[in-house]
Amino acid sequence: MKRSIGNIFMLAGVVAIAALSGCGDKPDAGSPSSPTKDTGTSTTGGKSKRIVFVFKSAGQYSEVCKTGAMRANDELKAQGVTVDYFAPEKAENAKQVQYIEQMIAAKADAIIISPNDAQAIVPVLKKATDAGVKVYTWDSDAPTSARRFYVAASEDVKIGVDIAESLAKDLGGKGKVAIMSGGRGAANLNLHVQGVEEGLKKFPGITVIKPYIYNDEDQNKAVDMAKAAFQKDPDIAGFAGVNSQAPPGIGEAVKQLGKTGKVKVWGLALPSATKDYLHHGDVSGVMLWDPAALTYLTAILVNDDLGGKAPQDGKEYPGIGKISVKGPAVVMPGMTFTKDNVDKFNF
Repeated sequence: MKRSIGNIFMLAGVVAIAALSGCGDKPDAGSPSSPTKDTGTSTTGGKSKRIVFVFKSAGQYSEVCKTGAMRANDELKAQGVTVDYFAPEKAENAKQVQYIEQMIAAKADAIIISPNDAQAIVPVLKKATDAGVKVYTWDSDAPTSARRFYVAASEDVKIGVDIAESLAKDLGGKGKVAIMSGGRGAANLNLHVQGVEEGLKKFPGITVIKPYIYNDEDQNKAVDMAKAAFQKDPDIAGFAGVNSQAPPGIGEAVKQLGKTGKVKVWGLALPSATKDYLHHGDVSGVMLWDPAALTYLTAILVNDDLGGKAPQDGKEYPGIGKISVKGPAVVMPGMTFTKDNVDKFNF
């Protein structure tokens, strides 16, 4: 999440379409071998199609993505299209590969993945393509894979730069900054980190602490690792978190250690997950998009592509805004959340 996790940012066009049904996914959200592909015809007389999403891991962000997939399923079923969504309990490359192998065997028409590791997924995506399955990425990319296009909600590097500049402004341009990410192999997250690095280079008074911290998409680990970082270096003045578990995890550590108001935290996260921390002052601000809208849009774009209609630059989608198409990347607008506007959103 997305995202890891894009090119256009800070546009206020996203309408929250997701109502979060719980604190996280159930383990292995669905069984990849069920339902089986329907090879009949749709109510409109066309051949049925099956589109399958495979996310990094179960969790709050994933649950919101799933609502977007289910919205697409409801809207497209009259055309004979089934949209499925799966997420392993933990961020494991082998589990994602297993899901895709099963979808190849089930003869899915399209597989859309948010890879934990951009390289680890390349061979199985080639296998899918060779078997006649069209493959795509969303939220996180695998740029060297056989994917047809990548759907994101911001330019991956640019959003990192935006986070860095907001954090640096909050710090008055000076102080020690730590960076937290999710998985080491997630392409979108690595590009977010690259953007943070680029953004902070503009501020000579800021020192970036290394090595970076990786929470493996685990919020409890994010809390513990942030606390350990503060204990190792009590002078940390700012934290940049580039995956959805990072800001709330860092915020909880800030709160528990009594550093509220003394440490500035910016990053990528769901507004629902950071609302309390934003109001309490443990987190200054987060940037994101509506993950449900991102997933819904992806399903629509993929279904169109299966029908021979490629994504069109500048095309506007209700409740989402205008998309931007630059090469293989399709980007929808994102937004910034602070204590002043976070209560307006329910995802």
